[in-house]
Amino acid sequence: MNAGIRLGGVLVALTLLPVAAQAQQGDASAVFLVRQGRDTIAAERATIGPRHAESVMRVRSSQQQVRQLVETDASGAATHMITLVGRGPRGDSAAKQLEITVDGDSGTAQPFDAAAPAPLSAQRIKVPHGAVPFVNLSGLSLELMLRRARAIGSDDASVPLLLGNGTSAPAVIHRVGADSATITLGGVVLRARTDAQGRLLGAVVPSQGVVFERLPGDARAGAWAPAPTSYAPPAGAPYTAEDVTLTTRAGIRLTGTLTVPQARAGARRPAVVLITGSGSQDRDEATPAVPGYRPFREIADTLTRRGIVVLRLDDRGIGGSDAGPPTATSADFADDIRAAVAWLRERPEVDPARVGLVGHSEGAIIAPLVAVEDAKLRAIALLEAPAERGRLILAEQQRTLLGNDATRTPAERDSALVHAARLTDSLAKEPGWLHWFAEYDPLPAARRVHSPVLILHGETDQQVPVSQARTLAAAMRAAGNQRVTLRIFPRMNHLMIDDPSGDPRGYATLPTKSVRRDMLGALADWLVLTL
Repeated sequence: MNAGIRLGGVLVALTLLPVAAQAQQGDASAVFLVRQGRDTIAAERATIGPRHAESVMRVRSSQQQVRQLVETDASGAATHMITLVGRGPRGDSAAKQLEITVDGDSGTAQPFDAAAPAPLSAQRIKVPHGAVPFVNLSGLSLELMLRRARAIGSDDASVPLLLGNGTSAPAVIHRVGADSATITLGGVVLRARTDAQGRLLGAVVPSQGVVFERLPGDARAGAWAPAPTSYAPPAGAPYTAEDVTLTTRAGIRLTGTLTVPQARAGARRPAVVLITGSGSQDRDEATPAVPGYRPFREIADTLTRRGIVVLRLDDRGIGGSDAGPPTATSADFADDIRAAVAWLRERPEVDPARVGLVGHSEGAIIAPLVAVEDAKLRAIALLEAPAERGRLILAEQQRTLLGNDATRTPAERDSALVHAARLTDSLAKEPGWLHWFAEYDPLPAARRVHSPVLILHGETDQQVPVSQARTLAAAMRAAGNQRVTLRIFPRMNHLMIDDPSGDPRGYATLPTKSVRRDMLGALADWLVLTL
């Protein structure tokens, strides 16, 4: 649960008229530059008018170009939007898009995929009243939130965010004086500066060291493009890395990397599938909030050096992976992992009787779902695993986050918690990921797992407290699985990084972004012995 809530993946596309070509009289152009320290992590060219807005954004970590077209009513609520994403600096490696037209409290979502064998069907989706679209790292998204909150006219305003996969998530905007506000979403607080008209001038995310800056529309920063991400092995590594594509039973294509140890011809090795946490992530489980953090690359490198084949995949809607339906839940993602296991068992390098799973955070919810239906799985490892319903986890994260917000009085903190809880409850009533996650109890499935289980947890994890690891291990053992190993690591946070406090607001300022070596060693040792 790296983001607290699933800030889902935007869909992918190829073409949209240039932003400048559709500008109208009275529109304002701007460049939103997003930096973390000295590093640029995103740059967005935007044209923003009273009732419509467009932008093109390039993002470093995901190698994506995101294009948005948004139309709103007089209250700032979205009425029509198109979200498009292309892989690579030019955004020209895919041809997909999602168009949503709002009609009252619902909308029509029309996906397009140039590679699909037949046209995709439109879907009806729930659209909360007053929703605005959200794309991570987008200054335009922040400005639309502020505009909608300003129209509500309250110092504390709850604004539903419509994500690029058709689901929703809550944001709470708190006005602090005439020229500033805080925005709380996905377990993160942003402090925004505005002008007299309420336009976003800049923002900072203290917990991540991320800074948004508004520049003139002709600023050279608007032409910035990210360097490509390499999934190749380190120089001299005793293994190979292959870009792969597999297709699930539902017809969803997933892209990833398979690392294979050097071995004699015909040798078959044990293998594992890595399962990412919440939020749409690439195969390395990288996040722009913590530059340099690529935990699955580190895990794959460690395990492959120890003789284990490792498959790591881009989540739906990321990289070259298909986005799939907007109402997909963790249960659907479990089907993706089942397909990955089946695919691995057919590989000539893999011993089909020695396949396991390694899941982190939400991935540690998904792994048991797969294991209860696949008795042939040799082992599962659960990293920072939840043992409670998502509703309880989100509530605790909100209490921790808002309770430490020094910009609010105690009464304002209480009010913000009430707003956040109400909006989360409202959004969680609708079908989709948040509804499933809020109500799902991981323990019944965990009790049905008979494979050997390794549970690794950081003692300073504030996103999923260490008590949940103990609860999970006890539940599995009480149900009869005596092959459950629990290891607790002092000074380790939810990201599996050395961290004496574990406060998510300090992740970006940690001196190292590398996964703890002792945790990697414990994982590798156990898998070598168990697979």
